[in-house]
Amino acid sequence: MAEDFLDALLRREGLGDYTFSPSCTCCQAPLEGATRLFRCTQCGEFLQCKECLLARHVLSPLHTVKEWNGEHWIEARLSGGEASLGLVYQIGHHGFPCEFPDVVRTMVVLDLSGVHKISYRYCGCIKSARSVNGTLGQLLGNGWYPASTIDPHTCATLDTLETFRLLNVVGNVNVQDFVGTLERKTDPLRVGEAPDRYKAFGYMSRQYSFELCAKRTGCGHKTNGISKAKPGVFTVTCWPCPQDGKNLPEGWRDVETKYKFLYMLILAMDANFRLKNRLRANEHDDPSLRGGNGYFVEETGYRKHLRNYVAEKDASSCIAFAALLQKETRLTTGLRCSGVGGCVCARHGVIRPQGLGDLQKGERYANMDYILLSALLGVAVLAITISYDIACQWKINLYPRAETIKKNAELPTRLENFEIQFALPVWHAAAHELKCQTENSLSYAVGVGRTDGEGIERTWAILNPLGYSTKEMGSGARHDALENKVDHINWEKNIGQGDTLACKLIVAISERNKQVAEFVEIDQSLSKRIRARWQEKIDNWRADRSKPNPYCLEGGKAGTRARYINCRRWNANLSPAGPSEAAVFQELKAAEAHEAAEGRTVVAALMAVSIMH
Repeated sequence: MAEDFLDALLRREGLGDYTFSPSCTCCQAPLEGATRLFRCTQCGEFLQCKECLLARHVLSPLHTVKEWNGEHWIEARLSGGEASLGLVYQIGHHGFPCEFPDVVRTMVVLDLSGVHKISYRYCGCIKSARSVNGTLGQLLGNGWYPASTIDPHTCATLDTLETFRLLNVVGNVNVQDFVGTLERKTDPLRVGEAPDRYKAFGYMSRQYSFELCAKRTGCGHKTNGISKAKPGVFTVTCWPCPQDGKNLPEGWRDVETKYKFLYMLILAMDANFRLKNRLRANEHDDPSLRGGNGYFVEETGYRKHLRNYVAEKDASSCIAFAALLQKETRLTTGLRCSGVGGCVCARHGVIRPQGLGDLQKGERYANMDYILLSALLGVAVLAITISYDIACQWKINLYPRAETIKKNAELPTRLENFEIQFALPVWHAAAHELKCQTENSLSYAVGVGRTDGEGIERTWAILNPLGYSTKEMGSGARHDALENKVDHINWEKNIGQGDTLACKLIVAISERNKQVAEFVEIDQSLSKRIRARWQEKIDNWRADRSKPNPYCLEGGKAGTRARYINCRRWNANLSPAGPSEAAVFQELKAAEAHEAAEGRTVVAALMAVSIMH
């Protein structure tokens, strides 16, 4: 079978079906004398003479053609130079004739079929007078995106730009690899026939992605829609998260207390040190095209705020968590930024508008505070839960710090407008001390269900591969590249919510029924007095966190002395929870040894000690 496929591929290198009587399929001109036969890769494998080929391609100048030289196929060009077949494409009429065509010019056009040199004319008739933006409008109307606005000599087709955008956000393909692929399709031997348009395509792809974003957000239907864009407008927001006026019912602010969790916003924060960016010797001004109206915070206010926080001295009382110890010790030599701080909705993993910010030195509160306040701009909910892997320490002086930022950085967000509970992500909570775990774990937070708070880690996992290319970019180009990727992440998560939430609902109903059945069984075994006492402990602790924590095992986990002492320091009313598993094992072992000494037969497989093991 492999030989059959190989034979078919080799047959295409020759005349194929036309081996014995090669002639033009259109006009039947035979291959003899001055007749030249060609084949177009895009049109098909049939043969065409020069006249028929040019007539068929007057509307398709970007097709790639080959000429039969009597022995094999050689490269040929439809347009663009003395060695070409002489095709001149008419801009402004999509290839059809113009009554008053302009002079012939040459343009390099990047297409999925390769890098082409095209001879073309602009339109000079009355139609061009009606064209918006003159010659630029003619090019864009033809589906060619110009690399410059004054006498452009390079264009890329919109299909090519869109294909690259998808490859970039889905497969992390960079400009160099993509343009290199087009050059190799055009010039496999790399002898210099393909013009170098690496930088030009980088500019075009960056601009195209921004224009596409502005189009999606409706800026094109408003007067000066881009220049008057509001903060966060160039983003894809989370569809399921509560948004007043969009997906919340009438009277949602006045529901009973037990239903308020339905309209609570759950956020997750974290720092990512893989999205670093290096300083460059040839730095130049490189602003982001979204200009602070996308996922990254507004840069001017952010930098002004950070100048007041050259160093931080926030001592940690939770010595078990390494991020706190490394907050000021991350290596930053030669880096413009050491990473990115982020804020996402914890339920769905969608990055918040203005929810990203560059980090300069570790995971500092000054950075994360500003990112949080920016991410909360425009939020109109009443209750918020914030999951953060150092929330135990970060929350302590957050309100005074936020008030200072509000005064100095002109951020209107007021945390006092929200009822906020802070929590540790479920998996990260295990790295904290027992007191910290039981007091702050998201597992014990009210109204969050089974949200684990680790969604931001899953978002980082998708974003991190882009760090290999963005670490060498300029500041603005890096922001634009990351924001394009975030656009894709948020969009994919949004359109997947139908399936995701449906699956989660099925699992949730099944698990709820299981947990309710087990709870009822345990609850029925308790006396009313014990049940009332336990419920009172929970209610008291939720109302006042200085009260004894009902989720902290009295005596410590497994009865170990270290855990017991740790809990005793926090709560002097604790008492040992009873013997540990090791103590029970030793007691059973001693009892069975005593029975054996008295002559009673003991079957090893049925011993209590063997069952425990």
